[in-house]
Amino acid sequence: MVDFENHIKEQRLLFDTDRPGDGHEERFMQKLDRQPARRINFRHALQVAASVAIILTSAFVLIKQNKSGNKVAQGEIPAAVLEADNYYATQVNERYDQIRDFSFENSEEKAVLLDELKDLDNFHQQLMSDLKANPDDGRVINALIRHYQIKLEVMDQIIYQLNQFKTETPENHEKESV
Repeated sequence: MVDFENHIKEQRLLFDTDRPGDGHEERFMQKLDRQPARRINFRHALQVAASVAIILTSAFVLIKQNKSGNKVAQGEIPAAVLEADNYYATQVNERYDQIRDFSFENSEEKAVLLDELKDLDNFHQQLMSDLKANPDDGRVINALIRHYQIKLEVMDQIIYQLNQFKTETPENHEKESV
């Protein structure tokens, strides 16, 4: 290993002045052009949507199992819960806008992803109606907050993967000279 380091140090000037052979840049660019462009896989989008659906379904089942048969007289939703609902709704809308602003190569994939995210709002409506029926039930309040947290985590993961895909795309490097 020491011999190798000494060889490099002795030949440093040759390493610094040598240029690639003629046609190297053209061959390199041809290889770049032959590589397929990475796209968001439709199958991956469906897997994300299925994961979200499973999480929401399990949360819905847990809420239904934990509900007591007794209905409390309908009352007003506490102000703290409404404030938390507004906060989380704002966060969800910001992330939804970020996802909507990404440019997808296939508009069908984008539509499927956005529709799946919108479908999560149906579960939110169910939780809100349960909350109106039982405004003091801590389980419903916890389920509502947990629903928002899971939804935000899923959306953050989607945004992370879209950003990662965006940085891996070779479009930024195609115009640079080597």
